Amino acid sequence: MLKLLQNEWMKLWNKKGTWVMFILLILAVFAVAGIYKWVDHLETENWKTVEQQSIKEQQQSIDAGGLTKDELKDAKDSIQISNYRLKNNEPPIETDSAEAYLDNGSFLLALISLFGTIIGASIVSNEFSAGTIKMLLTRPISRAKILTSKLLTVFIFVILMAILSWVLNFIMGIILYGFASGTDLVMEGNKIVESSPITHSLYMYLLSMGEIFMSVIFAFMIGSIFRSSSLAIGLTLFINFMGSSLVVFLSKYEFVKYLWIANTDLTQFESDYSIVEGLTMPFSLTILAIYAIIFLVASFVTFIKRDVTA
Repeated sequence: MLKLLQNEWMKLWNKKGTWVMFILLILAVFAVAGIYKWVDHLETENWKTVEQQSIKEQQQSIDAGGLTKDELKDAKDSIQISNYRLKNNEPPIETDSAEAYLDNGSFLLALISLFGTIIGASIVSNEFSAGTIKMLLTRPISRAKILTSKLLTVFIFVILMAILSWVLNFIMGIILYGFASGTDLVMEGNKIVESSPITHSLYMYLLSMGEIFMSVIFAFMIGSIFRSSSLAIGLTLFINFMGSSLVVFLSKYEFVKYLWIANTDLTQFESDYSIVEGLTMPFSLTILAIYAIIFLVASFVTFIKRDVTA
């Protein structure tokens, strides 16, 4: 298996498209950093004024009613944290800081998801298009191992790109702003505790990988079954872009929470905001695992049983 992985990894990096993706990611990091530095915080306010305004707005929302249970809890927690800061003179993390800048990684993760989808969709289908699949399957190696090595190669690529984007983003934050003063406070139960922005950023990256992996697996399945990278990429991107709208449209129906597109965004459990009521982290992970198994079984069964005629 290790030799298969090495072979797939070498083939991946021998393609110009892979290097283009790598360069585009680095350029995106610099571009986002430059834009953020240019437009960010043209006017700054005293943090105490901001906290007082936040308390006022959250209280108005509570008084107006109509909040869901989670939204009401978030509003009350926000008021408690703001009051704690004002009472104990605890300023929040400076927005012009490396730690705060890490939150800009969402755009980069979307880019990585796109790259992973393209590679996942084409890593099998391109073998058929180029006719190299025959040579690959003549080796005394099971088709299951060959397909597994290809899937693992895509996963490794996506993970390395995510690590690279986080590290570069953090370095740019340090260069542009330096480290922050202030504290990041969160509610744990009924207690207000200090949180690490760096740890939180890494955790959000980890949660975002669930959505990226599901996109890769789905594109991998479509590419393996239909041997068409364009179909796989187009269908996956369509689902990614339209998925949220579809979930909102179907949110009043009970069955929607069993759709994989309603569960891919695991960051919703960190923000305590969900389009579909009743979702929990264990439930969403279970649903994603079930769909991932279905997609992979379809990929492997098709690849193993298919007659290669071209």
